[in-house]
Amino acid sequence: MNYIELCREAMKSATAAGAQEVEALIISNQSISVEIERAEIKTCVDVKDVGMAVRTITHGKIGFAYTNMLEKREINKTAIQAANASKASLTDKNWRHLPESKGYPTVKQTYDERITKFTPDEAVIMCQKMMTSATEFDKRVLPAFGGTQVSTEKTVCLNSHGVEVEDKGTFFINVLGTMARSEAQVSPMCVEFKATRTYAPEPEWVGSEAARLAIESINIGKAEAGKFPVLLDPFALQSILRFTLIPSIRGDIVFRGRSILKDKIGKRIAGKNLTIYDNGILPGGLRSGKTDMEGVPRQKTPVLEDGLLQGFLYDNYWARLEGKESTGNANRGGGGLQLPPYGTLPSINPTNMMIKTGTARDDELIQEVKNGYYVRNVQGAHQSNPETGEFSVALAPAWRILKGEIVHAVKGAMIVGNVYNLIKKISALGKAARQLDMFVAPKVIITELDVVSK
Repeated sequence: MNYIELCREAMKSATAAGAQEVEALIISNQSISVEIERAEIKTCVDVKDVGMAVRTITHGKIGFAYTNMLEKREINKTAIQAANASKASLTDKNWRHLPESKGYPTVKQTYDERITKFTPDEAVIMCQKMMTSATEFDKRVLPAFGGTQVSTEKTVCLNSHGVEVEDKGTFFINVLGTMARSEAQVSPMCVEFKATRTYAPEPEWVGSEAARLAIESINIGKAEAGKFPVLLDPFALQSILRFTLIPSIRGDIVFRGRSILKDKIGKRIAGKNLTIYDNGILPGGLRSGKTDMEGVPRQKTPVLEDGLLQGFLYDNYWARLEGKESTGNANRGGGGLQLPPYGTLPSINPTNMMIKTGTARDDELIQEVKNGYYVRNVQGAHQSNPETGEFSVALAPAWRILKGEIVHAVKGAMIVGNVYNLIKKISALGKAARQLDMFVAPKVIITELDVVSK
């Protein structure tokens, strides 16, 4: 049986066991990964994982079961377990119904046949190229960690309301973290990477850029405390926003009253120059696809337009509860149990959060800061307060800007603030954007942030 036939078999068994609504989902992932540790190849792993999740609903009672044994007998057993679980569960008075069938978009540049033919030997060679490029850039550089990973994923989702969709995608990433040592100083960890959905490796560029950052970080000077304009790199910006703004635009957080943005649709929460879309159909986007993890079409959803709050992100459950349509943001996986994606129920997650770019070149942004800081990355953002938006993060690496020029790196400095003040104080945005995990963002200048130093 192919994956669609297996899902049909599971739905048939669950329905026969008394389930009123049934969803069958198969997720297949095959990946090759090679890991670097302290300038050596540490591991090489070739893994394939595939499994099915069955969700059933009977009189508002939800059942769930999963298996990684895709044989007919095991599929039927899992489907019956899910049906029985729904009968034994408490009634969820908020349940409406599973998604209905809809048309799906065509999303370009998310699958490349060449990645499916990639070998472990090629991954090892790419890691060696990254390390060689880093050490050839400067002998003081140590490739501390990193690696190469390629993966191919396929998703198939069917349900009893006519949903029947399959999607596939490929992923490629080279990443290297470096440190540099001089006679007097050791740089912070500096990371560079190249991630794509198509086969476009640049291991030499990754290695040399990671090395350049490390070398530029060992000329340490004084970090002055006070209120300063700060140029945030996309690395730093996405780290801060991920743990402050993002939770507040999730429909489940909003419904529970834990979002500061509740009841603020249409109101100004940021500067007029800030526009953000969640774009699940971005060509080549790292999180793009034609369907989410419960068979709802991906889409482009406005979050902020010219500083005005436009809406929130939803999966099917929380959208129905609010009398809305899902925005196609159902994801699987995560949580503290380290379960595979097919081992979890849907949860709300962004796809590609696109921040509209500005017009400034990198040198123009630095000149505009005049007297302040350029922050490449931060540490400790995960300890931010998502309900208030408050954050306190260490700068690593970061550089002092004086008279419109970068003069030296800084060490032991932090920035503290509130994300809702931060997004009101963006004075300029760069013309170039890059994708880092869920964000596609340019560099931005914050007119004033509190800088703390030792």
